[in-house]
Amino acid sequence: MMKSIFALLLCLFLMAPAASGKEPGFGGVGIDGVPRADGTIVVRQLVAGGPAHLAGIKAGDVITQVDGTPTLGSDFKFIVERRLRGRAGSAVLILVRRPGNPKTLSFNMVRRQLKLDGSGKKGAQKGE
Repeated sequence: MMKSIFALLLCLFLMAPAASGKEPGFGGVGIDGVPRADGTIVVRQLVAGGPAHLAGIKAGDVITQVDGTPTLGSDFKFIVERRLRGRAGSAVLILVRRPGNPKTLSFNMVRRQLKLDGSGKKGAQKGE
């Protein structure tokens, strides 16, 4: 139950700027993640066409670091609000472990505003 609530919060934090219009300069990368007990974040799903999806992050990847801040032992809310979210157009570096791959994978991407499409599904904002 708590994992579902955290996942929903992550999605809302990533989507809120575009949906609310209160922070038009803020964006995200389009990751819906679930916090693990150790602080790392498991990617549950991605916004289709969002920065993380286009960069090659996959469901099941484990986020271990965001812009130099380790997720291990960290606060989920802090990582979402202060690391994954940021000014639209700003770069972010995410390191992940992918099940079955011994190497840490590195993904550079640019945050952007994301929104729900007309069907209620998550999608990238048109024209980006």
